[in-house]
Amino acid sequence: MSAAVRIHGGRVMMAQAHQDLPEGVREALGDSPEVRGMKVTGKAGAGMADAPKHHVMPQEHREWFELRGFKGDMDIDQFCVRLEQAHHEAIHGGGNWKLGRTWPGAWNRMIMDALLKAEKSAGQMLTRNTILRIVAENMRFYSIPMKFTKGRSR
Repeated sequence: MSAAVRIHGGRVMMAQAHQDLPEGVREALGDSPEVRGMKVTGKAGAGMADAPKHHVMPQEHREWFELRGFKGDMDIDQFCVRLEQAHHEAIHGGGNWKLGRTWPGAWNRMIMDALLKAEKSAGQMLTRNTILRIVAENMRFYSIPMKFTKGRSR
């Protein structure tokens, strides 16, 4: 009997560490696998949080964008969009999240290829406005909403 109490006690301790339901709520609902599987979540866990923010201009190329005028009030952190996780994974992995950034059509690869080709064709550095036009065209193609929000900066 004492071993069962210790196991139960360990389970309660572990449940509290993982923000399971408070003791009184668990007692009121009973002891079933469904109730044991419940946990306290925030807005994101309940599916009520805003979709995460994502940069449309790849952060790993921040210096490239800065050289072309994306600094201060116009830095790339000002050009973020909210995307549902599935949409975000699709544009980075072509529907197969395991491909991640290795898929040739992945957003970061595709947008940088388009910008570099345009710059090579122009024979000079692209202006901010030209970059924004190219990004906007590709956002429409990828069904990315044209509603920018400020993202997290480095």
